[in-house]
Amino acid sequence: MSTEQFPLDNPPRLVGLDPKTTRSLEREDLTHELALMCRAAATAVGPYLLASRMKLDAATTETKADFHDPVTPYDKAAETAISALLGSFIPGSLKLGEEHGEEILPGGAPTNFPAEISVVTPDFHVDARSLASRVKWIIDPIDGTANFAAGFPYFGTSIAATLDGKTVAAAITVPYTSEVFWANETEGWIERGEDFYALKSGNIPGSKTITSESEALLLTYFPTVAEAKQYPDLATDGLNELLSTFRALRRPGACALDLAQVAAGRAGAVFATRIKLWDIAAGVHLVRVSGGHVDQRDLGNNEACTQPAIAATSAGLKSEMLASLLDRVQARH
Repeated sequence: MSTEQFPLDNPPRLVGLDPKTTRSLEREDLTHELALMCRAAATAVGPYLLASRMKLDAATTETKADFHDPVTPYDKAAETAISALLGSFIPGSLKLGEEHGEEILPGGAPTNFPAEISVVTPDFHVDARSLASRVKWIIDPIDGTANFAAGFPYFGTSIAATLDGKTVAAAITVPYTSEVFWANETEGWIERGEDFYALKSGNIPGSKTITSESEALLLTYFPTVAEAKQYPDLATDGLNELLSTFRALRRPGACALDLAQVAAGRAGAVFATRIKLWDIAAGVHLVRVSGGHVDQRDLGNNEACTQPAIAATSAGLKSEMLASLLDRVQARH
């Protein structure tokens, strides 16, 4: 059950702290500054994505690995703009993005933005702005590109911030609903216009908490096309188990946004395999902050978690079935 029936009387802090009145930041305030930066950069590109969707056609959509993996010029332009904004917030910070990979962000005032993207003034505390390479941003400029390219309105922008290797802030924006799901290290919010709600995936006073799989809506991308071809027995058996265990299955097409739905208490679980770090970094943080549970494995061949798989559930739900299926998927890799 979502907290959206309980608007907050006191919204979170929405502006950076003034160093004239707050000389140095404690960790809580520092991670909140990073959360504000994620929120600012992600929301800045929303109007551009809405406007760009109307210009899409076959000539503006290409593919990467295969036809299941489309990319548009707007993915690339949005990531470029987000990187410029984040670099202006914290010069020398690091970035991992879906379209342009790893970069050091040099800083400086952003220039040559599309008309729909506003340049955000970096009014954040100097303690946060001087973190440099201690901060790494993980960016998916359009989470759900296939949806975006098809004109289906379930897509968003996902940004996570790590500090000294630990994820401490995140924001996921949804242009079509004007929603923002965002969090600092310990607390999160659903923002819609001027209304704010606590980001909690369960244990909400006055509401029922989902505690069993038969009550839960599962958002899943299992099996992938590759798994269906390479491991048809596991793909068939696993899908049958999911269908028979959960109340309903959906495959919406935007993994970060799916995780935000779990964090908001709208969905009970997400199960996804053979994805990328930028698909889940922000969403996993939101689920954890909301009180939910995340079992994350690496299906790649190194410690960089280049091909993660996850089972994420809301606060009251721990799924032995998902853990077992995750074990079997990992064993095949």
